[in-house]
Amino acid sequence: MGGWFSKRFNPVTDIPNLDGRVAIVTGANSGIGYQTALQLASHGAKVYLTTRSEQKAQDAIQRMVAANPALGGSGRLQSLTMDLSSITSAKAAAEAFLQKEGKLDILVNNAGMLASPYYETSEGISTIMAANHVGPFVFTTTLLPVLEATAKLPGSDVRVINLSSSQHSSPPYTTFSTLADFKSLCGPESSTNNFGQKMARYGQTKLANILFTKELQKRWDDAGVPGITIAVHPGGVATEGGINFMGPLLFAIVKLFILTPFQGAITPLFAAAAPVVKGEAAKWKAQYLVPFGTIEVPSKNALDAAAATNLWELSERTVAEVLRSGKV
Repeated sequence: MGGWFSKRFNPVTDIPNLDGRVAIVTGANSGIGYQTALQLASHGAKVYLTTRSEQKAQDAIQRMVAANPALGGSGRLQSLTMDLSSITSAKAAAEAFLQKEGKLDILVNNAGMLASPYYETSEGISTIMAANHVGPFVFTTTLLPVLEATAKLPGSDVRVINLSSSQHSSPPYTTFSTLADFKSLCGPESSTNNFGQKMARYGQTKLANILFTKELQKRWDDAGVPGITIAVHPGGVATEGGINFMGPLLFAIVKLFILTPFQGAITPLFAAAAPVVKGEAAKWKAQYLVPFGTIEVPSKNALDAAAATNLWELSERTVAEVLRSGKV
C-alpha cells in the first residue's frame, strides 16, 4: 500500500514558530512522547507533559532543559499527572487542564501499552484497551470544548494526533458494538497469553485508534469545526517499552535495525506541526500516516465507518457507566 510522500521532514528545522500555541503530549517522559514534547516546546509551544506521576514529569523536564537550556524558566514545560488506564483519572486530568488553560492547539495521544498478558482494570475493561483507547477517548472528548473553541479562533490550527500502529491490521474483525469487545481475549481462553493473542489484542486497540480518528474528524466536519485529526504509525522504535516487551538481550539486537525515539517522533511531529498539513487540510484530514509523512491506506477494517460510529457510541456508554457506578 502506498500513498503520497512528503518531503523528508526535519523537526529541528521544519517546525514553524509555535509561540502562543498550547499542546499536550501524553506519555511524555520517555521515548516518542519525550522527543515530541521536547521539539514542540523548543519551537515555542507551551507543552503539558502527561505522566503517571509528578516525579516522572519533573525528571523529564530536567532532561529537556539539559537538552535545551533555553527551556529553563520559560514556563513552556508543564506537568499533568494521569493514569490513562483509568477512566476516572483520564477525565480528572482533562478537567484539571481545563481549569488551567483556555485554549488547546495540539493534542498528541502518544501514551499506551505494548502487547501484554490479559488483565482487567478495576473499572472492568481490558487493561490494554483501557490504556490505548478508552482512556485517550475520555481524555480527548473531555477536552473537546477547548479544542473546538480554539479551532474557531482566527488563524487557528488545531490538531489531534493519535498514535496507532501497523499492527492495527492483525486482530480479528470486530464491530465494536458491545462491551465484550472491550474485554476481548482475541482467541481461545486456553491460549490467552500466547504471543499471537497478545499481539492481536494490541492490534485491536491500534485499530480503535484509527477508527476514533476518523469518527472524530467526521463529527468535526459535520459540525463545521475546522480541526484536523490524523492517525500515525511511528515505525518500529527503540523505546523503554520495547525493553520490557522483548527483554534486554533481544532488544539489544533488534534496536540496531529500528528507529531511534527521535526518528520515531518525526511522523507524529509532522502530523502535529508541519505547515503543509494546514495548507492542504483536505488532503491530510483523518489520514493514516507512516514514516516519514506518507499517507497510507489502512486495513479494510480501519475504513469501516459503521464500526467507527459503533466504537464512539460504545466508548461513550462505557465511560458513562464507569463514571456513574465505578465499573462496567
